[in-house]
Amino acid sequence: MCLITEDVTEADIVDHIKPHRGDAALFFEPSNLQSLCKYHHDAVKQRVERGSKVAMYGLDGYPVEFD
Repeated sequence: MCLITEDVTEADIVDHIKPHRGDAALFFEPSNLQSLCKYHHDAVKQRVERGSKVAMYGLDGYPVEFD
C-alpha cells in the first residue's frame, strides 16, 4: 500500500492478504502473506476488509486505485 502511494515506510507487520478466518492452511500459506506498515495494516486494510471504500492519493495529489 505504501508503494501504491509512493510513500515508502518501514513494513513491520506481516499481513494475510486473504483473511484466514481460522483456516490453518491459509494462515501458513506463504503466498497469502504480505508486509505492511502499521498504519496501513491497522487502519486502511481493516476498513477495506469491512467493505468500506478507501481513498488513497499519490505524492502528486492525484487519487490512486486500490483494490
